Parts: sequence; structure tokens; C-alpha cells
Amino acid sequence: MDMGSSNAFYTFISQQARGRKFYLMYYTWLIIQFMVSVLLVSVLMPQTLIDHIWLGHSRKLILLALLAAFMQQQVWATVTQLGESTRQTLKVQLLGLSVIASHSVVIVALYFANWLSITTVLVAITCEYLLATMVSTKLLFSTSHDKAEAPDQSMKEIFGEYWIFCRPLILLAVASFIYEFVDRWMLQRYAGSIQQGFYQISAQLAGVCLLATASILNIFWKEISEANARQDKQRVAYLYNKVNRGLLMIGAVMSCFMFPWAEEIVILLLGTAYQKSWPVFAIMLMYPIHQSMGQVNGTMFLACAHTKTFTVIAIIGQIASIPITYLLLASSSDILVPGLALGALGLAIKMVGMNILLVNIQAWLIARLNGWKYEWKYQVVGITLVFTLGYIIKVAICYFIPTALLVTEKLSFIFAILLSGAVYLFGIGVFLWFYPQIAGIDKVEFRSLIFKCIPLRRRMVD
Repeated sequence: MDMGSSNAFYTFISQQARGRKFYLMYYTWLIIQFMVSVLLVSVLMPQTLIDHIWLGHSRKLILLALLAAFMQQQVWATVTQLGESTRQTLKVQLLGLSVIASHSVVIVALYFANWLSITTVLVAITCEYLLATMVSTKLLFSTSHDKAEAPDQSMKEIFGEYWIFCRPLILLAVASFIYEFVDRWMLQRYAGSIQQGFYQISAQLAGVCLLATASILNIFWKEISEANARQDKQRVAYLYNKVNRGLLMIGAVMSCFMFPWAEEIVILLLGTAYQKSWPVFAIMLMYPIHQSMGQVNGTMFLACAHTKTFTVIAIIGQIASIPITYLLLASSSDILVPGLALGALGLAIKMVGMNILLVNIQAWLIARLNGWKYEWKYQVVGITLVFTLGYIIKVAICYFIPTALLVTEKLSFIFAILLSGAVYLFGIGVFLWFYPQIAGIDKVEFRSLIFKCIPLRRRMVD
């Protein structure tokens, strides 16, 4: 139901200060989204449909989940956007960290009090984000610019801006919902709940590699929107190339380090019951590398208001992806067209392969729209190098410490990870010393950063 309006809201407030009517209109739209959703679940949907979609859960529990999701994904996201638009990134990140830390404490307390259940978790999430919103309003916006000083627009002008921006995204919202549903439905239909679990847990673990992207994306969005509004093409190009290459390299460094250790990580974190999921986890570790690039590209399209181009590419990719999913998941004896019956592994392969293809098509179009040269070699060189380095170090470690010991002895595994990580980072540092442009920085910047990390006494001796 958002229909891209949250993207439009953040782009608009990042470009320039806005009047009170602008904010009032968006807040009203948020309330309408919530009320329509509540009405749909509580009154309009028949019980048979409720039972089919939510597997027999009560309407009361569904409405509680809806409230928790709305507070977390809509209200708190809006607070974050407001803070980021006024360059209060540090406060926003600290507040977000505080919410996560508080939630962890609450969950542990509920567990030891024997009160832990779906209902109590949803109530906790709702209360936490409600309180966080109230505190953030005091801390973030008491020092921000006064919205009353910004020129006010008429409701018609504001709606016109949103309509132009969101019109292509409405179709994308519908297509994305269908695409996500069909993907998961086919995995459930052809592979079952165990494979669904393997895929989901693998995607969650691999998502750790996107931490750097998640933390910087709103900052990038703000700066690109502002620079594009000023028609500062040179700064747009500088920011895009720097952030795109830097985040891709960070993702590659994290993913390619964990890839050789995928089986050991799954066994130690999840137990032997999930051991068969390690190939899925290993493949999904490759997904965040280009997913970071995809998020940067998507932000670039939205921040520059190229929503139509973004929508066309996304929908074409989704349409092409569905038959590929079928061929990878369907059984070899299927009545329609025989498939490969690869289960969660097949869906992981599809996600990674299609992601690499689509983000490079996006990058090529961004280069054309902005009149600069499309570069792709840094992806091949950077990813290949860190992947090879990660495997060489893993083989060397396993030469001295048997694999069986790594799986059974947690201390041995932790020691091996720390040792290999130190060697791995040293190798990455050496490579970047000579070829820092792979990560979007020049030699002066990189060497200056290294120099700052050296303790003062060491610098004085040198």
C-alpha cells in the first residue's frame, strides 16, 4: 500500500526544506494505510481466506502483528528518514542501536520469566518502537530546522509531485508483491517447509554482509538527492563511483571470507540439523556482494527521480525470474515442464545469478543517463582476488588444524577464524595499498587512512 510514497517522501525532504502541509499530508497518508489494512483484516477478509493465508491464526494476533510491523517498518522508518534528511546520522544510528539493544534485553527477560510467546514479542516490538518514536521526536527534531520557515505548497502541488514520482512505482509495488509471493510459494510447493527453512536461515545469515550498506544508504540518498537538485553532475558521479565500489568491495571481503567456512559456520551456529543447508548458505553469501550494488543503483534511480526506468528494469527482471525459478524448483516428473528439483539451492542460485545480471544492467543505464563510462572490470578483479585469497587461507589453516576438530571444538574454530581473519585482512590491505581504486579510493586517501591508524608513538619513531 505504500506504493513508493516513502521513497518519494525521503527524496523530497532530502532535496530541500518543506512546509508543514507537506508533512501533514504524508503523515495522514501513513494513518490511512494503517486504517485500511486494519479494516481489510478485521472486517473485509472472509474467515476462510484468513485461515488459508495465516494458517489458522486468530484475527486478533494478525492485527497485533500488523500493528508491530507498522510501527517498525513505517513509523520508525519515517523517523529515520527525517533524521537523516537533516544530517543527524549519528543520533539516528545510536537511537536505532538503542532500540535493538533494548529489544534483546526484553526478549531475554521474557525467556527467563517463561513469558516468551509470539504475542509478547509483538507487544514488545510495538511498545519499543512507540517509545523510540516519542524519544526521537524530542532528541532529533528539537534541533532541526523549523518546518514553518520553509515555503508552503498547496495540497494540489504536493499531490502532483508525489503522483509524478510514484506513478511508475505503483505498478512495481504490485509486481514485487506477486513476484515475492510466487517465489516462496513455488519453493514451498515443490520442495516443502524444510527447504523453505534452509533458504530463509541462509538468507538471514548472509544478510550480515549487508551491514555496511544498510548503514550508509540513507546518507548516500540524501547527498545524491541534494546534488542532483543543484544539477551538480560532477558530485553525483563522484559519490556514486566511490560508494558503489566501496560497498561492493566491503561486501566481497566479508562474503568471500565466510564462503570457505560455510559448513563449519552452519554446524556451530545452528547445529547438525541444519548441516545440509550449508551449500545454500554458501551460495547466498554471494548474494550480498551485488545486492549492495543493487541497493546503491536503486537509490540512485530514486534519488534522481528516474522512477520509470527503475520500474521497467525491475519488472522485466521479475517476469524473467519466475520461469527460471520454476525450472530450478519443479520436479523432473512434473506434468507441465520437467524441472531440476534443486529446492532451496536452486532458488539461491537463481537469486545470485539474476541479481548479478540485473544490477549490471542498472549500472549500464545509470552510466548512459549521466553521460559517463560504464565500468565492470573492478567487479571481476576485486571479487576474484578476495575469493581466491579466502580459499587459500582456509586450505592453509586446515592443513594444520583438522576439519573434524574445527567442527567439534568451538575454541579451535574461533582460533582458526581469528587467525585466518588476521591473515586475510593483511592480504586485503596489501592489495589495496597498490590498487585502492578497486574500492573506489585513491592511493593518497588509502595511505592517509592507514597512517592515521598507526599509533602516535610508532609514527614518531618512524
